[in-house]
Amino acid sequence: MKTSLFAGIVLMALSASAQNLPQHPRIDFDSFTPKEQTEFDKEISSKQRQNLNHKSIAGAVISQRMSHSDIAYYLFGSSLRLVYSPFAPDSSYTQVFTTPSKMQTHGFGQVFDPTSSGFPTTGQEYLSPHDPYQVDTIYVGVRYRTSSSISGYTGDTLKLAVFTGDTSDNATWRLGIGYGPGTYYGLGKRVEVLPPRYTGSTVPGNQGSIDAPNKMIIKYALTASDTNANYIKIVPPSPIQVAAGHKMGVHCSFLPGQTFDPNTQVYYRSGGRGDVNNMSWLYLTSRTSADNIPYFLESHNLTNNSTAISTVLYSGTRYHSWTGTSAFRNEYVSPTATNGNLIDFWVTGTSSVGLNEASKPRDISLYPNPSNGMISFDLDLSGDYTIRVSNAVGATVHQEALHLDTPASIQRDFSKLAAGIYTIWIQHADEMYNGKWSKQ
Repeated sequence: MKTSLFAGIVLMALSASAQNLPQHPRIDFDSFTPKEQTEFDKEISSKQRQNLNHKSIAGAVISQRMSHSDIAYYLFGSSLRLVYSPFAPDSSYTQVFTTPSKMQTHGFGQVFDPTSSGFPTTGQEYLSPHDPYQVDTIYVGVRYRTSSSISGYTGDTLKLAVFTGDTSDNATWRLGIGYGPGTYYGLGKRVEVLPPRYTGSTVPGNQGSIDAPNKMIIKYALTASDTNANYIKIVPPSPIQVAAGHKMGVHCSFLPGQTFDPNTQVYYRSGGRGDVNNMSWLYLTSRTSADNIPYFLESHNLTNNSTAISTVLYSGTRYHSWTGTSAFRNEYVSPTATNGNLIDFWVTGTSSVGLNEASKPRDISLYPNPSNGMISFDLDLSGDYTIRVSNAVGATVHQEALHLDTPASIQRDFSKLAAGIYTIWIQHADEMYNGKWSKQ
């Protein structure tokens, strides 16, 4: 019999003052080589084949590997690249990219929301907020490297804190956190996010912790063979049962088995090697650091209620050292709208959305096509729409919200756009439509 590994969730009716988040700070990283990128693309294809073989059982039961980074990769893949950055328990560990510096990142994670209507863009089913589900496996994207040749267990550990809570659970999530208008390109209104609560520590070593009262700790003993994988497969002792309407969070940290001497050793050198075993996390980010586009903010890009967001633990939170107007950042692991961490979840559940109601984006007729800028399309339903235009490299060049009281034919003038091929994305409720348009 499958049982929940979580204690009862404590709901708190605390109010949280609204706080605006800054842009995600720059992190030093190494990029995948073209060969490694090709292997990653093959892994994406393999995941898609897995999903085709496991989904849609008995008309409404889903069993599939779900990833929010895959949604962004499907929508904006030509604008994204795969990179990796080192992380360590504290800032006594050092890294060398161009010059030696102290480690500023100490963990990473993902808030997972299987009710996101972004999943149909990858050909997957999704769940209703009224559907409970279970997580059978968690796949963590990391690059693990040993300082010397070794076999078997290495003495190092990948630690996962896994937790759940509904969107009003202020003991698990730091409520009242969001990105204000103008923080990122195209962000015209405040967008709320749901980062996990965290308590830092001034003590060095493996200190600080996720606050969630219902968390589970999983410790995975690393082996030499893990140096060959992009994902480490974490199987809980039994499937994790998640109540309807609850979101899941994962926070990952690295527990080194070796002693590190900051006076004589380097933890990480650009390219992955170090004087001791080290770990980096894998994530997708923009090909150009200056485009300022929140590729991984689903509730903005898809105008749905997704709470999905990737997170990074910075030194300020790890050491509880934010002060002044930034002191509120001590309370949670920082979300990032411009990076998408590679953390996947194998989910099983019965979807009340209905088999294949969620599908890949439907085609929409755009006319005239091609044109010199004027374009029309017919919207057959009343209600709220989001219209987004992306260029050939996936960057958003136009986005707007639209409300219709009755069906209508819509005209837009995009004559100021450069000549080229564009994709028009139109979302209405949980339906996504798209079409290619040629600007002459």
